[in-house]
Amino acid sequence: MLDNIINMGKDHLGKLIQEQTQLDSSKTDEAVGVTKDTVVDGLKGELMKGNFDGVMDLFNGNAPTTTSNPIVSSITSSLVTNLARKLGIGEGIAKQIANIAIPFIMNKISAKETGQASDKKDLIEQLGFGGDSGIGGLLGGLGGMFGK
Repeated sequence: MLDNIINMGKDHLGKLIQEQTQLDSSKTDEAVGVTKDTVVDGLKGELMKGNFDGVMDLFNGNAPTTTSNPIVSSITSSLVTNLARKLGIGEGIAKQIANIAIPFIMNKISAKETGQASDKKDLIEQLGFGGDSGIGGLLGGLGGMFGK
């Protein structure tokens, strides 16, 4: 789902970034790719730490999608660092990009149109983290340990 959200909004997000930061199109495309990877890694990291409730609240639209939310704040900070390092841009431009991209993506993730997760397994599947490896495998292993 995250890939779909970002891919569907890639052109619009790229245009917003390019207009507001004056980045050239190749850097803008790179910025969108770094953003996608950072958001995915951030959400996976939260789930790996066991913060299913926080991610589920965000996904289900029951938590703020701004930096007042610790998950969003952490992802935003990581994105600024990743953009500056991977694109070789200044921190000021990286912050501008993060302030455009993260609200855009978080609002899409938490929108009613993306669906609601009824439980942890549903959340993982809807986020596209299911399967025998990664988070899906971890959840299965944890469920086995606790007899669920």
